[in-house]
Amino acid sequence: MADRTTRLAVALGAALVAAPVTAAHAQVFAEFGAGATWSSILVRDTIVDGFTAQPAIAPTLGIAVGTPLGPKYEIAIGLAWAHSDLQQKQTEGSRDIIPLTVWTGTLDLRWRFMPWASAQASIGAVKYSAADEGRQATMFRSDQPLAPTVGLGVRVDHPLGRHFLVALDLEWGLHRFQTQALSEVGFGSRVVNRVFLGATLRWSNAETTR
Repeated sequence: MADRTTRLAVALGAALVAAPVTAAHAQVFAEFGAGATWSSILVRDTIVDGFTAQPAIAPTLGIAVGTPLGPKYEIAIGLAWAHSDLQQKQTEGSRDIIPLTVWTGTLDLRWRFMPWASAQASIGAVKYSAADEGRQATMFRSDQPLAPTVGLGVRVDHPLGRHFLVALDLEWGLHRFQTQALSEVGFGSRVVNRVFLGATLRWSNAETTR
């Protein structure tokens, strides 16, 4: 009985010592990206005034943190911010309607299919946030929608020293856009495509290998 108790105590002590060591050596990475996002049309009216409403190409910043799931896979949580003007376009020309910020939060699964390239699949949500000033005269007067989104992407990267790499990212996302104000005047929801092109700097606590 004493020997069993001693062995149990030794095993428990070893587990308690190993736990923080294992946690301290878990592989994690952090990323910061910058680029531009193109968005397709949010609203099209071909009956009354013949106009479209579409965000201008938006400067975009993003952050992500994640961990490997094996030698070829990794998972990450990302948050991106894109800001530009919502533009109304007619045959007579275009004009800025209101400043518009789009937040995108995603859960990303990545697969490294070549030593220098990886593919990505994402799910998450897109949040539209129009500026308060002037919002009551726009489609965002009643609400600022939150919509589920899915996406795909591809990345090529190159190591920068032992713990850093730089990457070029091309990402595509898809979601449905609708606001209460649009619904009240008879507009249905519209599928919106968004494309991001940018560069990412990545740090990892594990050494970068090929």
